Amino acid sequence: MRPSIKYWIFLSAIIFTVFSIISLCFAGAWNSLTPEEQAYVAAMSDKLLPFPFVGALILCGILSLMVSFLFHNYVIPILKLSESTQLISAVNPEHRIELKQAGKEVHHLTNIINQSGEAFAELRRDVGEQIAEAKSQLDEERTRLAALMSELPHGVVVCNTDGQVLLYNQQAQRMFKADQKQDNAAVQGILGLGRSIFSILDRDPIVHALEMLYQSHQSGHKQLVNNFMMTLHNGLCLRVNMAPFFALQEGKQTISGFVLTLEDMTSQIESDARRDMLIQALTDDQQSALQEIRSSITIILNQPNLDAEQLSSYRQSIDKASHRLLENIDRARTNYVRHLHSLQRTENVLGSNLLDVISKNIYDRFFIGVTTQAEETIWLQLDSYSVVQSISQLVSMLLLRCEVQEMLLTLTLNEKGKVELAIAWPETYVSPQLLIEWKQVPFSSDAKGNPLTVSDLIKQMEGSIRPLAHTSDACNGVLFEFPQFKEQRIAMQVGLEHRPVSYEFDLFKQEDLQELGDVPLDKLTYVVFDTETTGLNPSEGDEIIQLGAIRVVNGRMLYHEAIDQLVDPLRPVPPTSVEIHGIQPELLPGQPTIDKVLPHFHKFAENSVLVAHNAAFDMRFLQLKEESTGIRFENPVLDTLLLSSIIHPNQDSHSLEGLAERLNVTIVGRHTALGDAIVTAEVLLKMLPLLKANGINTLAEALAASAKSPFAKYTY
Repeated sequence: MRPSIKYWIFLSAIIFTVFSIISLCFAGAWNSLTPEEQAYVAAMSDKLLPFPFVGALILCGILSLMVSFLFHNYVIPILKLSESTQLISAVNPEHRIELKQAGKEVHHLTNIINQSGEAFAELRRDVGEQIAEAKSQLDEERTRLAALMSELPHGVVVCNTDGQVLLYNQQAQRMFKADQKQDNAAVQGILGLGRSIFSILDRDPIVHALEMLYQSHQSGHKQLVNNFMMTLHNGLCLRVNMAPFFALQEGKQTISGFVLTLEDMTSQIESDARRDMLIQALTDDQQSALQEIRSSITIILNQPNLDAEQLSSYRQSIDKASHRLLENIDRARTNYVRHLHSLQRTENVLGSNLLDVISKNIYDRFFIGVTTQAEETIWLQLDSYSVVQSISQLVSMLLLRCEVQEMLLTLTLNEKGKVELAIAWPETYVSPQLLIEWKQVPFSSDAKGNPLTVSDLIKQMEGSIRPLAHTSDACNGVLFEFPQFKEQRIAMQVGLEHRPVSYEFDLFKQEDLQELGDVPLDKLTYVVFDTETTGLNPSEGDEIIQLGAIRVVNGRMLYHEAIDQLVDPLRPVPPTSVEIHGIQPELLPGQPTIDKVLPHFHKFAENSVLVAHNAAFDMRFLQLKEESTGIRFENPVLDTLLLSSIIHPNQDSHSLEGLAERLNVTIVGRHTALGDAIVTAEVLLKMLPLLKANGINTLAEALAASAKSPFAKYTY
């Protein structure tokens, strides 16, 4: 009950009591008189009654002043004092109490509480320093984990046994983001902490694989890995490897979740299909050409007396068939290199190590001895696989033209600071035309399956190539020239908030939750959002021009799981609105309209509690779009304005700025949708312990308390 209501109830009770006592006294005295005395008093009533009545009014006035003084100097200040004390102890130790109007005793108590708050804050700082020191080691380990996961070539998703996502890396997020760009993205889920993996990937294969892991674990097998293929909506083919992780429960190891590694197999599958088609077509063409050659040769051998014209005809047939065979072989070679699954990734390689790999490859394939010489300080950044394959192709072409007994590979730096790789075959000379052919013949394929030639490789390396000429028509080597890689050391970032790898291992501890209303507030997943609009009257045609939202899972804001989207309102933006939010009207044309933005936001907020400050305003804009978009938000909604009026009913301000100041939340990006959403999310997290201290523990209790707030009657 508000103090003002208590004041009037208390004052009315005092006035009623005073007049009741006076009335009872008169009634008692009247009943004690004889009839003659009652008649005598009645005759004098006009002289007797005014004085007690006036005295009673004066007494009530004095008592009213005393009650008002008591309320304004003691009762209300003590209520504010209790709220502020709770704020210091639970949320903001740096907060200090300032009472403008209060009794001397209350001011004295306020000074004592502020002194205690200062001591408490100093103690918290000391404890915080010790915790920070211990936490730094944990942060370092988490940073290493995040760096490792972000650099893995495949997507990684970690889930508990209910399918809730506990961890994912950037590669997995990239795969699923590409899938969400398809036309049917409205029915797909979004990858995020605490979300269900079953909203993105088909449930049946995962559940089946998990059951197989359970059975293997129960039968005592140690190698617990399951493999299967899945296809996303965009046609991406994934090879999925599932492995379990364990937790100790009652002294026994039980499967508490699983790790999915996702490998994109689309290009390899397409390459396999091209290979199968190539083999089939090549076999048919070869068989047809060989039959023609065999038929012509058989006739020539069996009929030695053929005339010149017939013999010429069969010879031409053999010639055409043999040319077709050569064309088929060339085509087979080109298509074969497309099948080679080269990822075309560059890596940092020590020059001497590269020469060792090249020499071993040449010896293993062609039994040619290779002598290598390299400066130890040369580092290269290149696709070593492609370099090795291209040089192997050169050796293969050399062996078709001449006999190469040995080779010499040297790696040096020239006067320009560039790397020179010389490949020589001493005492053996070939035409420079061979090198021209070598540069144009495909030796491998890139990641998209396109043929890759030595010329392409040199271009990618920003280098050049020339023959080592002995004479104008003979050479005994080739020289590569390309830039040197200068090694750079990059300091590892310690902070994790904005890293691309996301994890929340506390979700391991979540049990099966009951109805959403009975879920504790600190166990809920929230989507805190805010809107910027053309005006303050949604019912009169004002529109959303910016939507910002951020997810909160297990008491932690996920900065990388956020929405910051401008919206084309398809109407002018008044200058008065621009003065508030600063969004220039020329930025809005060409942005998505609200009917394109709301489906994504609806999916983003799935299975979450919506939170906003003065939520009635923002929700009204969403509700007015239900008919035109078909999007209906049925999520539970919490309003930090209403919650503030519940936990701090005696404070003067419940604005977002006032809340942020009381709860020691720094405001950044005020009056931008995402900026206000982040501030509101921080305010919500600071409110949770205060709500718990006021006996509000679950969502149902928070909604019930919000309904009793005097601000709950506001409508738009």
